[in-house]
Amino acid sequence: MFNPWENGSRAYRITLLTGTGLILSGILLSVLGGALTLTPLQWGAIGLIGAGLITHLAAQLLRIRDARRRHR
Repeated sequence: MFNPWENGSRAYRITLLTGTGLILSGILLSVLGGALTLTPLQWGAIGLIGAGLITHLAAQLLRIRDARRRHR
C-alpha cells in the first residue's frame, strides 16, 4: 500500500505540517476570540486559517509533483 507520508519529499512534509499548524492555531485563536468577544483576535484567526489552507494546498501540489516524478 502506498503511503504519501513515507514516500513524500521533505518539502511536502514540512509544508503539510506548517499548514496544519496554522489551521490549528487559527481554530484555537478563533475559540479564544469568541469566548472573550475580541473581534481583532477573531479576524486574526480567520487570517491564520486562510494561510493554513493555502499552505496545505501548496503541500498537495508538492505531492502531485512528487508523484509525477516517481511515475517517470
